[in-house]
Amino acid sequence: MEIRDKNGKIILALEDADDESHLTEGEKALSRGANLERANLQGADLRNTKLEYAHLDSADLSYADLEGADLAMANMGSANLFRSNLRNADLYGSFLNMASLEEANLEGVNLQGSNLVQVNLRGANLTNANLGPDNMGGETALHSSDLTGAKVDGARFEQARYNELTIFPEGFNPKDHDMVFDASSDPRLTN
Repeated sequence: MEIRDKNGKIILALEDADDESHLTEGEKALSRGANLERANLQGADLRNTKLEYAHLDSADLSYADLEGADLAMANMGSANLFRSNLRNADLYGSFLNMASLEEANLEGVNLQGSNLVQVNLRGANLTNANLGPDNMGGETALHSSDLTGAKVDGARFEQARYNELTIFPEGFNPKDHDMVFDASSDPRLTN
């Protein structure tokens, strides 16, 4: 597998990301903690890519196809994911503070325990997404995020935290989804 930037430059290369048995420990570590900070991956085909623990801070992933990708525990703070396809991707425990997921397809995505503080989710498709607690009870944080016009049919929000600055889709009542209002914490310190 090769990940190339917009200009065709290879920024990550692995022989076969689905079969890691032949990879060295260094190659496995690279795929799991790849440093792609500020990378231009606009429109990249990253379907089923294994990038858990990746550093994608401020990366441009607009229009990228990340369907089925493993981005568990990835750091994607301030990343641009405008109109990206993350259908059925695993973003368990990911850090997405101040990212733009405007009009992104997040259908069936796993966001358990993720940090979504000040995230633009305007017009995003969150149908059947899981924003419930992680396996150790850690809540998903939605402080000061904007979900205006987001599709949330079938999405799980149990125990997800929000504050007075969180904007929900029209007709959405967070209490009906067992969400927790968090007036006491400073959303900038949520991790």
